[in-house]
Amino acid sequence: MLKTKRSGNIASGIILAILGLVAAWASTSIDEGAGGHLHPRTFPMLIGLLLVVGGAALAVSGAVAKAAGEPIDWPDEKGWKLWLIALAGLVLFVGLSLPLGFLVCSFLFIAAFIRYFGRYSLPVALAWATGVTVFIYIVFIRLLDLTLPMGPLGFLA
Repeated sequence: MLKTKRSGNIASGIILAILGLVAAWASTSIDEGAGGHLHPRTFPMLIGLLLVVGGAALAVSGAVAKAAGEPIDWPDEKGWKLWLIALAGLVLFVGLSLPLGFLVCSFLFIAAFIRYFGRYSLPVALAWATGVTVFIYIVFIRLLDLTLPMGPLGFLA
């Protein structure tokens, strides 16, 4: 079924669009928060709608492509190992977000991901992780006033 990039784009686009619809629909059940600047469902709704638009665009671009596309080179054993390590990292990120906080988990995940998959030096990985974490803090916690799990950094909220 998914032997070419064209068919992969169509299938991926449809799955992303469905995931976006589910996320947007689920966000409608989020209750009103404590009176922040934005309603708590704003961010999940926005992400869901962006997934719908992006997935639909990917599926349509694959469907209207004239050529069948080049064959997909599926991962070998090393590639599957990398996929599983990335998946385990995401599971740890989600599982530890409540006790450690979103910022700490983001920092650790980004640093580890850049170091392991990007094969960059430790200072480069730490610099990027610090920059992204500070960006998340300033934009999402300070400017947008979103409620994210803070863990031991609760005093920053």
